[in-house]
Amino acid sequence: MKIASLVTAVLSGFAPSVFADDLNPTPGAGLPTEKYHYGMKVDVAKVLHRTDNSGKTGVVPVIVVYEDSLGEVHKLKYQEWGGRAQNS
Repeated sequence: MKIASLVTAVLSGFAPSVFADDLNPTPGAGLPTEKYHYGMKVDVAKVLHRTDNSGKTGVVPVIVVYEDSLGEVHKLKYQEWGGRAQNS
């Protein structure tokens, strides 16, 4: 009986970390991705998530999830120059 209680206690301690991703899903999951085009008006009040391209070189795709001034959440894809310097 003591072993069963010990196993239950140990597993209970791991449960919050196992299910943490379910409680905090990636911002913008399930949203349609809009593709940016030149001249497009974008109303960004708050950036919720952005692709990290700091270790990439050249032109790379970026996805940004943002909240507009009305509180609606959008997901936008565009191209940018990667943050890592190229060795010539």
